[in-house]
Amino acid sequence: MNLEKPSSTVKENFIVSKIYGAYYEIYSPRLGFKRATLKGKLRLTKSDDRHPFVVGDRILAENELSEKADWVIISKEERTSFLTRQSSNSDKHILCANVDFVAIIVSLAGPETKDGFIDRSITACFHSNVTPIIIFNKKDLVTEEKLKERMGKYESLGYKVYPITCTNLESIKDLLSDLQGKTTYLVGNSGVGKSSLINLITSNSEQKTNEISHSTQKGKHTTTNSSVIVINPTTILIDSPGIKEWGLLHLTKGQILSTFPELVKYQKKCKVGECCNAGNDCLMLEKIDKLDEERAKSLESMLEGLEIPYRIRVGNLKSGKLRKQKNNRRWD
Repeated sequence: MNLEKPSSTVKENFIVSKIYGAYYEIYSPRLGFKRATLKGKLRLTKSDDRHPFVVGDRILAENELSEKADWVIISKEERTSFLTRQSSNSDKHILCANVDFVAIIVSLAGPETKDGFIDRSITACFHSNVTPIIIFNKKDLVTEEKLKERMGKYESLGYKVYPITCTNLESIKDLLSDLQGKTTYLVGNSGVGKSSLINLITSNSEQKTNEISHSTQKGKHTTTNSSVIVINPTTILIDSPGIKEWGLLHLTKGQILSTFPELVKYQKKCKVGECCNAGNDCLMLEKIDKLDEERAKSLESMLEGLEIPYRIRVGNLKSGKLRKQKNNRRWD
């Protein structure tokens, strides 16, 4: 009588925590961080994205129960959300997947984050099934009046805001409470204090990392990729590499307009139901001048970027390089 040998292969659910070229770091609360590769058929899957997987993807992987063997990713769950930026027709980039919040980190001083970055970040979140929250850092460097002015603008629009100082653990108490049990993507310009905030949040946590050794020559982490920081088994931060500006070419004019709560009330009065092609008779376009001055500038910049995203400079004709074009005329 022939008896089949018990299989030594095990399967486990993970999330993608980092990407190193063809190699992946994956995380599970039970097993911690492991290294993985893609199953052959997944490597051949065609995709319009830069990479078939992104940080935050929920995946199923298998292993032959060998300490030296890499895990193999065999499938991916459908994404509940994903963040996208697109700066050209050929450069659509999904930044992360399956996040609950995007935490927009704003520096109130030294340097000061402009409203334009906040507004673009909110717009990018709106059509990604992700909730934006705004963290106003360095509150100790501005007056109480200035703090109330910056926060009040976005609180009045319905966004959750958090005034903090990255050197004061007590100041992030409310923020930490709201992040529990959530996956949060952190974004901010250089110098806003993102690293300081991460250090403050993780100072009392049992954060573990499993950096793939560069000495193995099997993988090098690309700085344009994001990475997972585990606060506890149910609370995860995803650190972004730093975003200077969200490219919004994946959105339509109507989608961008509908991310401004001040204009949505006019959209409801549109004579064409469920339309929003932002045509000549669009009520939202007509009411842009009703916006706060800085918010109006943000919106005009986004709309102009859709119309003429690039210009060709004479000095770049031979190399074929393109540069973003400023359009000085007002929207019509």
